[in-house]
Amino acid sequence: MPALQIPEKSSPIAPPHRVSGLKHGVLSPLETLAQSIAGIAPSATPGMLIPIVFSFAGNGTWLSYLLATVGILFTAQCINEFASRSACPGSLYSFVNLGFGKKAGMLTGWALLFAYVFCGSACVVEFALYALSLLKHTFNLSVSSQPMMLFSSLLVGFVGYKNVKMSASLMLKLEILSMGLILLIVGLTLFQHGLVLDWKQLSLNGVSFENVRMGLVMAIFGFVGFESAASLGTEASQPLKTIPRAIMQSVIFSGGFFVVSSYSMVMSFHASPMSLDKCSTPLLSMSSFVGVPWLGHIIDAGIMVSFFAAALANLNAGARMLYKMSHDGLLHNRLANCHHENQTPHVAVWLCSAVSLTIAVCLSLFQVALMDIVGWLGTLATFGFIYAYMSTSISAAKLLRQSKQFSIAKIITVSASCAVLIFAFIGSLYPLPAYPYNILPLIFGTYMVVGLAYLRTLKLS
Repeated sequence: MPALQIPEKSSPIAPPHRVSGLKHGVLSPLETLAQSIAGIAPSATPGMLIPIVFSFAGNGTWLSYLLATVGILFTAQCINEFASRSACPGSLYSFVNLGFGKKAGMLTGWALLFAYVFCGSACVVEFALYALSLLKHTFNLSVSSQPMMLFSSLLVGFVGYKNVKMSASLMLKLEILSMGLILLIVGLTLFQHGLVLDWKQLSLNGVSFENVRMGLVMAIFGFVGFESAASLGTEASQPLKTIPRAIMQSVIFSGGFFVVSSYSMVMSFHASPMSLDKCSTPLLSMSSFVGVPWLGHIIDAGIMVSFFAAALANLNAGARMLYKMSHDGLLHNRLANCHHENQTPHVAVWLCSAVSLTIAVCLSLFQVALMDIVGWLGTLATFGFIYAYMSTSISAAKLLRQSKQFSIAKIITVSASCAVLIFAFIGSLYPLPAYPYNILPLIFGTYMVVGLAYLRTLKLS
């Protein structure tokens, strides 16, 4: 297996971009890491995604997450080939620019913008979903979803508009709180079982290769957003070091959290009459199993604020990429405006926030179930992330070949990254999913065709 370490020293192909208007070097390494951790939103996975992975992988759920972690590490290393050499707010858009030029970079930015906006919209819906549940169970109040969506979007937009350091600090605190509560339930579960190894899981009892394969596809989706620290190239301190570390560490930390959580959750439900994949509130059930049912409601509150942090992470990343693309002349020049006092791309922030809110509210007005909206928007966002990750991995290959650093280890890394991403994309199409999931790739494809048509109107070299 190739080494996946971040190089201690790298020769920049471009100095950190000093884009006018944004703050410079104000984020600590921990705050930079918070951006990528919040982008992944690891706290949301135990409550929503692990049960879905279990429905495919069964006792091999932990293995699907372990393999997904290794696969995404290859993609992270491809991204870091650029992040360790160049830093700017454009994230993967700017990286592909360096590898294949402005046209390829613009299409990557177009896809990634789609991903950030739709992922942010899904987070707004998920925040409302958990908020409504908490109001119902705690205060016996029933309210419509739209006011909760509006509240979360306005609050996310305000924090993103106000101060990037405050955003990073808040995301870090919210995610640590939520993950800590989940790990408490995990620890109580393992303690209750006497730290006895679960041989049904470790021996992969009843698990086939196909089970692990299908689970792996869904597990990979849980990592999207890990690259969002790359959007802080101007605002992070020592970006050529802190951003690559944040990208890699976010995958390692989240992957370890997913493996441990999935192992504990599957173990916890062995003796339950209800299967894990049939339980709509698995963490609440786990808290009851260990005798502290009240903790489950606190965890649900923690997951709710985790979705707030995830929405903020997507907003920060999407707005800064819009800002950089506008700064480069690809979009309307007003998007390149920065707030004089806050030094944030306020126009891009409010635009991204408004579009995400509009998508969520419009779907809810058509009486679509909130969980269905989350599924649709999350799947659409994933297509955008996969496209951006794939184009960056291929660009990394070109960069390494031109710099005569394309060693056997690097070839394996790029090849493995591309293979994992292709595998995830094909897995989302085959077997052919039921309606409306079967038309979601067409929606993303149409969006990319529109981007290509717009690209043809630009005078790019």
